[in-house]
Amino acid sequence: MLPGFGGHLISEAFLEEALRTIDGDGRHAAERFRGDLIQWRRRCAVLGPASSVRTVLHVGATPLFVALGFDAPIQIEPMDHHLAATVSHASHRTTLIVTAWAEPLDHFWRLAVMQAIRRATDWCFVFNGIRLRIVDARRLYARRFVEFDLDLAQDDERSCAALFRIASAAALIDRSDSRSLHAIVSASDRHAAGVCRSLKDGVLSASADLLGALVARPPLGEGGIGDSFEQALTIVYRMLFLLFAEARSLVPLWHPVYRHSYSVEALRGCAELAEPASGLWDALRAIARLAHTGCRAGDLHVMPFNGRLFSPSRTPLAERRGLDDEAARRAILSLSTQPTPDRAGRHPIAYRDLGVEQLGAVYETLLDYQPRIAPSPASPGRRRAHATVTLEPGSGVRKATGTFYTPQPIADYVVRRTLGPLVRELSSARILQVRIVDPAMGSGAFLVAACRYLAGAYEEALIREGGCHSSDLGEPERAAIRRSIAERCLYGVDLNPMAVQLARLSLWLATLAADRPLTFLDHRLQTGDSLLGAWLANLRQPPDRRRRPDQRRPTLPLFDDEAVRDALRAALPVRFSLESTPSDNIDQVRAKERAFAGTTARDASMSRWKRIADVWCASWFRQTELPPAAFGSLSDAILTGRSALASRTVEQCLAAADAIRTSHRFFHWELEFPEVFFDEEGRRLPNGGFDAVIGNPPWDMIRADAGSAEERSGARHEIAALLRFTRDAGIYQAQSTGHANRYQLFVERAVDLTRTGGRIGMVLPAGLATDHGSSALRMRLLTHCDVDAIVGIDNHRGIFPIHRSVRFLLVTASAGLPTREIACRMGLDDLADLEAIGEQPADTSTWFHVRVTPALLEHVSGPGLAIPSIRTA
Repeated sequence: MLPGFGGHLISEAFLEEALRTIDGDGRHAAERFRGDLIQWRRRCAVLGPASSVRTVLHVGATPLFVALGFDAPIQIEPMDHHLAATVSHASHRTTLIVTAWAEPLDHFWRLAVMQAIRRATDWCFVFNGIRLRIVDARRLYARRFVEFDLDLAQDDERSCAALFRIASAAALIDRSDSRSLHAIVSASDRHAAGVCRSLKDGVLSASADLLGALVARPPLGEGGIGDSFEQALTIVYRMLFLLFAEARSLVPLWHPVYRHSYSVEALRGCAELAEPASGLWDALRAIARLAHTGCRAGDLHVMPFNGRLFSPSRTPLAERRGLDDEAARRAILSLSTQPTPDRAGRHPIAYRDLGVEQLGAVYETLLDYQPRIAPSPASPGRRRAHATVTLEPGSGVRKATGTFYTPQPIADYVVRRTLGPLVRELSSARILQVRIVDPAMGSGAFLVAACRYLAGAYEEALIREGGCHSSDLGEPERAAIRRSIAERCLYGVDLNPMAVQLARLSLWLATLAADRPLTFLDHRLQTGDSLLGAWLANLRQPPDRRRRPDQRRPTLPLFDDEAVRDALRAALPVRFSLESTPSDNIDQVRAKERAFAGTTARDASMSRWKRIADVWCASWFRQTELPPAAFGSLSDAILTGRSALASRTVEQCLAAADAIRTSHRFFHWELEFPEVFFDEEGRRLPNGGFDAVIGNPPWDMIRADAGSAEERSGARHEIAALLRFTRDAGIYQAQSTGHANRYQLFVERAVDLTRTGGRIGMVLPAGLATDHGSSALRMRLLTHCDVDAIVGIDNHRGIFPIHRSVRFLLVTASAGLPTREIACRMGLDDLADLEAIGEQPADTSTWFHVRVTPALLEHVSGPGLAIPSIRTA
């Protein structure tokens, strides 16, 4: 490590490696600078809290920048308790902000960027007398910087050399020069991409090794190989979580007992030893138990990480004795180390340089693989065949579902442009009431981006209201804000349980605090099919597969609002208390777990209504049609235990519905997230729904043309049932009769989920704008939403791992009003360009080159309202 080094503009591990390659002249220059820095620090001893900002400039900043090779600061501009200036070398200029002595630098990001833009520079120095920060002003919203504690840097030869390498005038020269800071940052980004690839390979290898160890010792349990794989992944997630936490000093590594006996870093040291591994499974179990329950022993205090991640009940196969320690050793090495550049050995992975968003790339990798178990031939000395387990590519899940990890610049753009108009003028209290959902959340990239964006908006509102000064907010306070946002504002759903696990992990890491347990997210991040579920209004009429919605005769409703209101009254106070109660200690978190479990128990009143909705949906998926009249009788049996049908018939029908529900994972939005649609008394909100829907939904065609003949035959039945549901059940209104694409269903679902005045922001294939099969959906979108901006992106640089000719769109809109004018920019191929738009409203921004109206589209394209794809970037 480099003492005093911080920030995420440059990888610390990369910088340490780069320092080893500095030539003799570079080393001598760095040594001279260190001598100058030591002398400078002595002269700055006169600075302190009473020093004026101008004194900090003249006594501290000016001699420091002269030592770094710059001319004295010029164009000095007094501002509110700080100074802005320009430092230059030859013809190259850089912006400088000087603050009060020792003032926290985090809240100067916006000023640094604004001054750099005004002074036409790529970088901005921020100096407070004891720290020097370099802000990347080219990427407005990435908030990338590198920072040095100058006291620590002067005491360490390598840190001082790093400071000189990055901050000297020689580094801030033309970006085409290989010595420039631009070149260093680019090389560091390539290094980070390599680390991410190593992490993906390591996760895959560790998962295979752990799975092999779990299944090698029978019995496997009722879940078979699939359940064993899930348990292996849980162990991998545990280690990833702890490696991220250790790299950020969020566990007590300072304590020798913890550091040497309970850290993953200590396990890595044991795994690297040449002798045969022993006791590593015992160590993994001990670390998981400590993380789950915590402990207080003398001056060692380990905060318990609540939740299912570390619970022994999540990995019963790992609780058995006699597991293969060599497999555990390989897994530990795979997750904590990576091959050296010459492939001759391994060195530690720098988790401090990895962002939480990298877990999305891990998720994408795992989707491509599936576990396979094959018995090896029994040998003469072996009484039975030994099972061999492998993870093999070709699961087809990622391709079949059109699921791809969303690069962070895209997620940040969609979140910023979707949520900005929503929260720009809101109070801090109102921001905590905003409800955001990603209905296809994957590993949580959009939710993490939304968490950070809303936390920044909350902080700005708090300062604007006078609730605090920017200098009052350090990292502990900001972590507390992120925790509140995650618990109160964010929702997510995904069909894949592995994705839900990773999304929880991502948000836990983004909101982790050293002195708090993990936030309770089980009631907000749920497993289910966002597209398959019923609204309460649907349950008033029995399912009728024989007639299309427009052919059905109205009948008396089976239920009225009061019928379900009792269930809502029982559940909603609990739901609201889960939101308002903090998760500051483990007792509060476990009380939340018990309360939530009570509302989801099979005999809970809300669970009964979910089961009625399951029966309604299952009727569309049954091989044999259920008479419409039977639905009311089955509902009576669920609610009261009495029915006009024979008890055996009721049992068979409900068992069949339960099996279909388990297979399809029905998700009934009003019953799963009732607080979004109803008040605490169970009354429907006049403008219920989410404040924003964001995400990158699957883009796959709904068809059955993959796999064996038998698999295709079974898939065709499932596809036919799915299409019957989406076209005939009355849930969706804008689906064509041609080939269906899942993204079309997600767009319509997003419109239905968003309250009037709420926002929608999604990544969608270009077919939404141009395909004839999307015309009905386009018309609904343009008449029910004010689509304010569309950005078209070309994939020829491989932004997504699909064909390079594919184009996709970033669409943002407001729900409830028809479209007036769409600001368009098409043909973008560099994600860095997404930074340039900022938060300026689309209707006044010059970044968008073309503007079209629905009237113009109808004139050009006819009633289908196709949006022409004209390259304008």
